[in-house]
Amino acid sequence: MTDSIAVVIDGAGIPFGGCTHGVTWYAQQLGARTMAALVGSPEKSLQLGLEEGIAAVVAQHADTCDLSDPGTPCAAVGILRIGEETVDTLALSDVSVAIDTTDGPQITCDLGIEDLSGTEPEAVAGMKFNTPEHDAALAALVANQTATRNREGGWWVAAALPEAARHAVVKSYPRKDVSRAAVMSDGVTRPVDQMKIYAWAEYLDLLDKLGPAGLIGHVRSIEVDDPYGERYPRTKRHDDAALATVVGGLSGEVAAK
Repeated sequence: MTDSIAVVIDGAGIPFGGCTHGVTWYAQQLGARTMAALVGSPEKSLQLGLEEGIAAVVAQHADTCDLSDPGTPCAAVGILRIGEETVDTLALSDVSVAIDTTDGPQITCDLGIEDLSGTEPEAVAGMKFNTPEHDAALAALVANQTATRNREGGWWVAAALPEAARHAVVKSYPRKDVSRAAVMSDGVTRPVDQMKIYAWAEYLDLLDKLGPAGLIGHVRSIEVDDPYGERYPRTKRHDDAALATVVGGLSGEVAAK
């Protein structure tokens, strides 16, 4: 995160599936390479910056890893850029960029994966964690998602195809209308988009009150109070949570857990 750019990467994939480096390495490299492509280039589109970031990481390990393997690391990406006149947002897959404007919260999120495979709560509704039913439903969901990933008519995510960035959702807002902004992985947005506990305006107020680390802690407390996924059906008890927030383009905080 810089004074004007925040990038949140939510990595996924089968551990060492085709890649000897792993998901954490991929996510770290993608964040660094995408940030490098955008810093100092305010005229560059967020899509092009992400495309260059993906291409740079591919070049780092294409000769040592099988990037055609279905388990090769991938990542959802959210980018926020505070410009002199505009606030630009990008979402590739299910990271959310929340912008609070004079017209209320505006969300940039790419839900192509849900359009094709359905939502996670729907897939495991009525099933407890670590039961044969839950395991089977999760396996079927992942198989469907993998089969439709990064192909025409499917959904798109950062992995081994730089052109995936061209399918990202992008939006821009006048900077004068923006009072606060945050980039959140889906492990942070669960109480809004999956559990339906909060509306976005309430959740951003809670973020102001608790701060990034405090908000993630609050999400964890909700999950702990529902240890078997009975009240809030989900694919796993806890999901990786990463959050970057900016207030007025002047200051920001980052948290991950």
